[in-house]
Amino acid sequence: MKHPVQVGLLLLSFLVSRGLEGYGQILKGRVTDAATGTPLIGATVFVPALQIGTTTDAEGRYCLRFTRTGRYRVLFSYVGYQPEAREVTLTDTTYLAVSLTPTAIEAPGVTITAKAQATDLLSTPQAVTVLEGRGLRLARGMTAVDALAQTPGVHLLHTGTGIAKPMIRGLTAQRVLVVQDGVRQEGQQWGEEHGVEVDAYAPERIEVVKGPASLLYGSDALGGVVQLATAGPFAYRQPVTGSLTLEGASNTRMGSAHLEIGGRQGRWFYGTKLTLRRAGAYDTPRGLVPNTGLAERNGMLQVGYQDHTAQVHLAYKGYRARLGFFEPEAEEATSGPDRRYHIGEPYQRVHHDLAQLRIQWRPGADRLELHVAWQQNRRQEFEHEESEALAAAREGPSLYLRLRTVTTDLRIHHRPIGPLFGTIGFSGLFQRNETLAAEALIPGARVWNGAVYVFEELMLPRLTLSGGVRWDGRWLFVEENEALGVSAQRRTYSALSGAVGLSWRVRPNLALAFHIGRAWRAPTLNELFSRGVHEGASRFEVGTPTLRPEQSFSVDGTLRWLQRRLHLEVNAFVHWITHFIFPRPTGQRDRDSGFFIYRFDQAQALLWGGELLLNLSITDWLHLHLGGDVTYTENRATRTPLPFSPPPRLLAGIEVHRERWGAADEVMLRLGPTVVASQQRVAPDEAPTDGYVVWHLAFSASWPLGAWRLVTDLTVQNLLNRAYVSHLSRLRPYGVLEPGRNVQLRLVLQR
Repeated sequence: MKHPVQVGLLLLSFLVSRGLEGYGQILKGRVTDAATGTPLIGATVFVPALQIGTTTDAEGRYCLRFTRTGRYRVLFSYVGYQPEAREVTLTDTTYLAVSLTPTAIEAPGVTITAKAQATDLLSTPQAVTVLEGRGLRLARGMTAVDALAQTPGVHLLHTGTGIAKPMIRGLTAQRVLVVQDGVRQEGQQWGEEHGVEVDAYAPERIEVVKGPASLLYGSDALGGVVQLATAGPFAYRQPVTGSLTLEGASNTRMGSAHLEIGGRQGRWFYGTKLTLRRAGAYDTPRGLVPNTGLAERNGMLQVGYQDHTAQVHLAYKGYRARLGFFEPEAEEATSGPDRRYHIGEPYQRVHHDLAQLRIQWRPGADRLELHVAWQQNRRQEFEHEESEALAAAREGPSLYLRLRTVTTDLRIHHRPIGPLFGTIGFSGLFQRNETLAAEALIPGARVWNGAVYVFEELMLPRLTLSGGVRWDGRWLFVEENEALGVSAQRRTYSALSGAVGLSWRVRPNLALAFHIGRAWRAPTLNELFSRGVHEGASRFEVGTPTLRPEQSFSVDGTLRWLQRRLHLEVNAFVHWITHFIFPRPTGQRDRDSGFFIYRFDQAQALLWGGELLLNLSITDWLHLHLGGDVTYTENRATRTPLPFSPPPRLLAGIEVHRERWGAADEVMLRLGPTVVASQQRVAPDEAPTDGYVVWHLAFSASWPLGAWRLVTDLTVQNLLNRAYVSHLSRLRPYGVLEPGRNVQLRLVLQR
């Protein structure tokens, strides 16, 4: 037997060799301008399969060290240039020179939500929309999802100006999962009047996956996923940097301030954000809509550590909001400022806290991601005409729901096996739902959820095949509630979901994508056990304990064409949902409240339609944008449309760009209409709505101020002050109009 020290040294050398396996493989080259041949300084070189990348130096050169030989897809991108994707087979040292073509079309180079690993847009099998940069900044509104209002295939189900929920291809609420930095947002999202508890200034990038995504995200991703990505501390490259945003809006007399400070010291990164916002009741061409104001206080603290093998990110995010609820019986508003900002009866107070730990580690050629998050959502509704302090001291809230959630996600991205890349994932969820006020709309409950999934991707020279399978188990423990007539009980759900997709590059810049997906959604507490007045929905709801999980099957196809002056996407989809859950009107009234009684029921549902996106650069300074969507919905049992079916819509705009204009640079002026058709296909308890045309205007410019830079954004929504009713407004049954002209000015001071 060898000496123990020798054995130990041999074992250590083996482990080191495994950890450093393949580090001799090198990819290097040069990135230049295709027209002039000049080097591009700071161009991004990224390998999605390994999640590694670098930037080019002063001569346009780059160098990447790989942990294993094999075939890889490498993405090259640079601002103002068309992204390129190249396939490369590594040996010892491989040289790859790339020339990028200048373009006036802004298209995302990488998408992170549709698959287990980041990839380029042309290789994505599902329909994906990415909003970032100036486009996102100009689209920001009162809520975090308002920026999606002009996205084909995405609508907003809204209550006034302060509450909005994303609707993807006709599905919303519990069927669309909102994810913030990899963590599913959990905050009683089953309520139609419950908004997304995220600071509107927080997202630096928004990605929307249209269609089922249960393979990666589990239950509730039946209709799609909205990923809100905030700027992490690793974006800061100076010891101290920051920005200040001041914003005002004419319609609601809104004022807000957003402060961001961050920096780095060696391998440590840190940052903090604070937002204060106050808005009054919104105005229509025919007068003020009372009790639709809001007040918000939001903040974020984060710290990170990064070296060549690991990245650790710890963050806390807090959201505080007070929002008024419009009631048709309320006294008409007067024109005074006190009345505009007054939040009377009823109103809701929402507190949401989120603490998150994210770890990425590269042991050799593999990569591990661990996300652990804790959330607490406290939602209180007050019905009496009292101040908040008096209401809390005397009777407190009429409805008080507290939801605490712990989620854990572990993804193991295994080393490439030839052209095959893949991920094995494990997900866990625990929830504690409590009813803490006298009014009990839903019973208390605990939820345990566990899942395991495998996602694999095969990259061939012109074809990308991807797919996987996932198993979910959910255990629901319901607490006894005498007021609701609910006994203590246990429910068990399990589901198998999966997806198969392909992306075929017919030409380097032309791709056809095809996706088939199966998804599921477990029934929620309110759908199973509610029995009482739901003030926010203005109805008396009765749950059905025998509801079964929803199961869906979806097929969609996408054409993507990306050229120097053209970005074209055409999508078509068909979506079948078995055991679709919906509130069915009974035609009866509750004797005490006077509200109509709705009972949750199930049926087969069919949704189909498509989207169009066209960005055309006529010249370097003149751009044309065109988009649109059509969604057809049907309850197959009654042969009637589903509630809140979005009407057909056309989005258009023309932009003028100037690199410099006097002392300003990056100047842009945009003008265009949103054309919405009438909606005559309505659910049995709905009324049809007329079509309308609303014009919008936007202007943006950047002003150098020494080491600082001032960005000015001026937008005007409903430029012509058109009076109209949106079919997706929850205030529509009361004949309440949408906001009139709104002039919004934003000043961003940054360095």
